[in-house]
Amino acid sequence: MYILGIHNSYDSGAVLFKDGQCIFAINEERLSRIKMDDAFPMRSIEACLQYAGVTFADIDIVSYGWHNRFPYEKHLVGYVARAVEIAQQGEDAKKIMLERVKVEVERSVPRKKDFDDKMAEFGLDKKVEYFDHHDAHAAAAFYPSPFDEALVFTLDAAGNFKSGTVSIGRGNEIEEISSNYTWDSLGFLYGQITELLGFKPHRHEGKITGLAAHGDPSKCLSVMQEMISTKDGKIYANLNKYYKPFFYQQTEALKEALKNYSREDIAAAVQKHTEDVTVEYIKYYVDKYKIGNIACNGGLFANVKLNQRIREIPGVTDLFIFPHMGDGGLSYGAALLSAKERGFPRVKLTGVYFGSESDDKKVKELFAEYKDSLSVEEYVNDELVGKVIELLEKDTIIGLFQGRMEYGPRALGNRTVLYHAKDPSANDWLNKRLRRTEFMPFAPITTKEIAPECFIGWKSTHITTNFMTECYDCTDEMKKKAPAVVHVDGTARPQVVAREDNPFYYDILKAWHEKTGGLCLINTSFNEHEQPIVCDVKDAIDSMLADNVDCVVINGKYIVKKA
Repeated sequence: MYILGIHNSYDSGAVLFKDGQCIFAINEERLSRIKMDDAFPMRSIEACLQYAGVTFADIDIVSYGWHNRFPYEKHLVGYVARAVEIAQQGEDAKKIMLERVKVEVERSVPRKKDFDDKMAEFGLDKKVEYFDHHDAHAAAAFYPSPFDEALVFTLDAAGNFKSGTVSIGRGNEIEEISSNYTWDSLGFLYGQITELLGFKPHRHEGKITGLAAHGDPSKCLSVMQEMISTKDGKIYANLNKYYKPFFYQQTEALKEALKNYSREDIAAAVQKHTEDVTVEYIKYYVDKYKIGNIACNGGLFANVKLNQRIREIPGVTDLFIFPHMGDGGLSYGAALLSAKERGFPRVKLTGVYFGSESDDKKVKELFAEYKDSLSVEEYVNDELVGKVIELLEKDTIIGLFQGRMEYGPRALGNRTVLYHAKDPSANDWLNKRLRRTEFMPFAPITTKEIAPECFIGWKSTHITTNFMTECYDCTDEMKKKAPAVVHVDGTARPQVVAREDNPFYYDILKAWHEKTGGLCLINTSFNEHEQPIVCDVKDAIDSMLADNVDCVVINGKYIVKKA
């Protein structure tokens, strides 16, 4: 049975499941080369079909995880009750509340119509299953997790009139027990501060997380506290002064309240308040239900510092963050819901190498096309590992391109830039070379055997480190030997690799440790600023020719440099 999951809004994309398991997944940006592309994901759909060698006629189900109708049965009473509470905050709050409803309806209708029209055009309209946005997020949080029982949290800006849900996952079932509506959105809180500080919301929130460590949160924390809070397992926004449930058009009162503070202090305040509210919110349910496994999904959980705080909550025993936590992963969650309804068993996620690859035939064709621009050396695997170590010792910036592309926002060894972590200035000059503006250092990669020397409290069962979705406090030895990957607050966001997950990547890390004593290497995504991560081998070579890296190591076989 083939299930095609489709998402046609922000960071659009598609996934293909066969008999309940994901066999291919990709987002449109990687193919169109437009960052966070929100176009209908025709290229992604075609890539899914091409990978499996099937046509639309072979698709049994199309799963769609957004722009479903309002869930009256579950949420009408709560939605109306919250609307009455907000209206009592005053006329300004009432106006903002109604504006939010109007915008959601106006944006949802054309997106859904576009999807429905395309399905009719493809002859798939009778095969479509529609799912709630947050149900899709919750499915991707729980079903791929290692947990038989967990509290399941979704938090983002907005989706199907909600900004978050709380559920209990047991076995093959997920039961929603609470929800928050889009008027009360931590995602919008963080996004509007991102925009106020001059960055792009829904894209640059990670810059705010990094910037926060350079500021003093106490200086303007009271402003954030007036905007949004939590009580008795609910999140509540105050719409009559500073807060609006939008990314743009902040209130004049908010601008006035923050105008005399540095951007570092503002970032620190919003980061701390987001952590404080989320921790109190999750702790309420941990205490109430005595369930220690936490499974999370939704854009807010791209915040790796927040995820560290969640693991530290008393009573929390383990944590799983779905690796493609933003809306670009909705197609995966929707497909999981369709698979679950057909009785397919859960499949625990250990890797996300679901994307496209460039085989040797394609690589050699590109070499022929670029023959006057490239110098190509061919090696067997053991020789190549040794050569990579030599290059790293000579301060070479290496683009690593191998196998199938990662699904989601993180580069995890197949579309990665490698460099040693000894140079504390690398965050400045390498980001400049990649034309980026970042405030958080590069991520470290290390092996499961070395990780205990690097990260305080790390355990081999912590699956978040498979996917670089959580921060850890660093050991003194890590701070000493790898200053390029340790933030000013003493934390790092690691990827920890086992050999069975990525053999060539692992062998490089192991050889580096044995040869130099280094605990880790830098891993940053293989792309320049505002560009998607490279997809095929041509993207990788073009990036090298644009001087983003010194060489490209391709498919564990070739080292390619400029001629």
